Amino acid sequence: MSKIVNYSMASRGRVVQFVTGRDLTADDRETLEEVRELARIRQDDLERQELDWGLMVPDALEHLLSGRADSPAEWAGNAYYTALQLVIDYSGSDVSTLASYSSPITLYTVLDKELSTAGVATDLLPTQYIFSGPPSEIPFHIPRPPEGSPEIGVWPMPKAGPAIQAYREALDRIDSDLRYELSELIEALDGWFSGWNRNRDMPWWREDTSIFFSIVG
Repeated sequence: MSKIVNYSMASRGRVVQFVTGRDLTADDRETLEEVRELARIRQDDLERQELDWGLMVPDALEHLLSGRADSPAEWAGNAYYTALQLVIDYSGSDVSTLASYSSPITLYTVLDKELSTAGVATDLLPTQYIFSGPPSEIPFHIPRPPEGSPEIGVWPMPKAGPAIQAYREALDRIDSDLRYELSELIEALDGWFSGWNRNRDMPWWREDTSIFFSIVG
């Protein structure tokens, strides 16, 4: 079964603001009602598939919005990550798809090794941000899904620039079988970084804007 790697752009602070319920405007509260409706739709879909995570997605969302993620259910991480992804999606840009792989962690682990051998610094390797988990600014622990899917990753936009440059310099020095995947990652990172970097005077610009990754399937 393939897993789809998606990405979008959002402010980490904005995501945390929604999750913690701090300083929400009337528009923000309306947005949360839309997120709640999407959580109900997602739960209905799970029930049609006869999937039971031991915690319903709408309940997981309410846990997050009240500042906790402490359900003891074995598969609660799936519900929490699904609910958090709905918040992320509503906090930022439209979602784009990077690629579909049978095992993204395997591919990006191999790519890490190739890039490291080609001289790319450890703190710029892909697995550390594609599989990083939720933003560290969220003030409580959110358990990971037991089987690693869904997954969430976050990469601060200021770090994307050095990563893009390093990847381009390494592109011809890695295994030819991985060059297409690296080129796609470069394009995805650069698409958001270029717009963010050149629009620093725009009202929407924020220092903590990041590229968020999600892996589903």
